[in-house]
Amino acid sequence: MKVDNRIFAAFLVCAASAAIVPAAAMAAETSPPAASVFYPLIGDWKGNGSMVQPGEQPIALSISLSCAEASAGWAVSCVMVAKNDDITITESDLFGVDPVTGQGHWYTVSNQGETHDHLATWMGKTLTGDYSWVEDGKKMHEHIVLNLSTDKSMDFRGVTTADGQEAGTFTGELTR
Repeated sequence: MKVDNRIFAAFLVCAASAAIVPAAAMAAETSPPAASVFYPLIGDWKGNGSMVQPGEQPIALSISLSCAEASAGWAVSCVMVAKNDDITITESDLFGVDPVTGQGHWYTVSNQGETHDHLATWMGKTLTGDYSWVEDGKKMHEHIVLNLSTDKSMDFRGVTTADGQEAGTFTGELTR
């Protein structure tokens, strides 16, 4: 029986990789995942908020936010529902940290057709998220600041701008 050396070499690489990956995974488990910076979000939150566009009346909303560890602690996953008698906004969020760059990411998908990968930074009790894009030739930017003033309360303010002019604001206060 003739053995193809390329196949044998590929087998050895796979076998060696299989032995190395568990060792690296075990080493990584000895320290908390980088995503643990987002753990203060974990829990069930409820409160009120509002959305407003320049020149229009604010839209009052009741808000619920539920966050939990995901991916064996390497991420935090949240579901937000903001609603009133006329509208319901649902949003799924996934928070994690790129292990190579150390950059936090806040990935958002909503029933409003939004899919954003915010660059996220957590400093002290404040989380910021920024996302930029071009829409209809306008430079758009979303900047969100979320403050956990205590372990049981948070407030947030998200501002969207179009070519540097405010286009919409979403604010709220939540408790658990």
